[in-house]
Amino acid sequence: MEVVRRTKLRILDPQHIRNLDILDAAEAAAYLRTSRSTLAKYRCYGGGPIFIRQSARKVLYRRSDLDVWLAGRTRTSTLEVRSA
Repeated sequence: MEVVRRTKLRILDPQHIRNLDILDAAEAAAYLRTSRSTLAKYRCYGGGPIFIRQSARKVLYRRSDLDVWLAGRTRTSTLEVRSA
């Protein structure tokens, strides 16, 4: 069963998000099953997916970039060392 997240302005339906090529921070967080604040920390400190700065307050993500970032974080063991 998939969880539908709600924001103040809209419902972030996983089925709808899968059909988008460009996602805003809330949609990207829902797609990655994390919080917007986690994505903000990744943007600030590095280590997160590639993003597009549309304006001073608007950040966008390509779904393909999110998929590449997820694939790069795949591990088979907790003992694996992260490559830089």
